[in-house]
Amino acid sequence: MTDRSDQGYRSAVAFVTHTREYRSSDVLPALARHGFTTTERPHDRETERLLAQFEPDLVVLAIDPRHEADLALVRSVARSSDAALMVIAPGPHAHGLTGALEAGADICLRDTDGVEMLAAQLGALARRKAPAPVVEDGPASITVRDLVLDFDRCQAIRENETIPLTPTEFKILAYLARNAGKVVSPVEILRAVQDYTYSDREAQEIVKVYIRRIRRKIEMDPSEPSYILNVRGFGYMLERRGDRRGVIQQAA
Repeated sequence: MTDRSDQGYRSAVAFVTHTREYRSSDVLPALARHGFTTTERPHDRETERLLAQFEPDLVVLAIDPRHEADLALVRSVARSSDAALMVIAPGPHAHGLTGALEAGADICLRDTDGVEMLAAQLGALARRKAPAPVVEDGPASITVRDLVLDFDRCQAIRENETIPLTPTEFKILAYLARNAGKVVSPVEILRAVQDYTYSDREAQEIVKVYIRRIRRKIEMDPSEPSYILNVRGFGYMLERRGDRRGVIQQAA
C-alpha cells in the first residue's frame, strides 16, 4: 500500500459518486496511489447521507455539468461538506467547467485530460494537507489596504474578521497580494496555484470564475471592484491604493 505520510495524507477518504459513465479504471487507482481509501457508487438519494457518514477528505463527482441537475449536485455537496471537491466532466470540450466552478467545485477535469493531469491535481491537494514549510525569505503576512493575508494560517482577514475563502481562492488572492500592483496573466495565476499550465483560453475561463467568487467575498460592490482589477487583454492586478488607477478594467 502507498505510504500516505509521503503523500501528505493520513487515513484519507475519497468519496466518488457519478451520474454518468466515466473512466473509473483511471480515477480509482490514482486515488489509491495518493493514499486514499475510496468509496465509489452511483449518485442516488443516499448520497448526502453517506457523505455525512464518511466525512471524506475528497469528493469526486463524475458528472455532466451541462445539466442543471448535475450542477445542483455540485452545489449541494459544496454546501454540506468541507471536503475538497473535484468534478470530472466529459471531454474534450470545456463546456460546463465554469458552471461547475461557480457551483462550488475546487477542481474541474475532463475525461480526456488523462491520468497525468489527475495525478498532478491529487498531488496539489496533498500539498495543501501537508504542514506548511517555513519560508525564510518571505513575510508571514501581507497587508493590502485593510486586507491582511496571513500565510501561516492561510487566512484572509479584514477588521479582525476572517473572510471564508476556499484553499484555491486563498492561494489566488495570496499570489495577487505577493504581486500587488503588478498585472499577472490567468496562465501565470493557475501555474502558481495548481502546478499545471493551461491554455490561454482555458486559464481565462477558469480564473474568471475564481476571481468572481473572491470578489463576492472581499469587495464592497463586486460589480465595481476596487481590489482586484481586470486589465483587459493582460490579466488581473491587486490594487494597493484606495483610489483606482486609470486602467482599462471590467468585471470578470
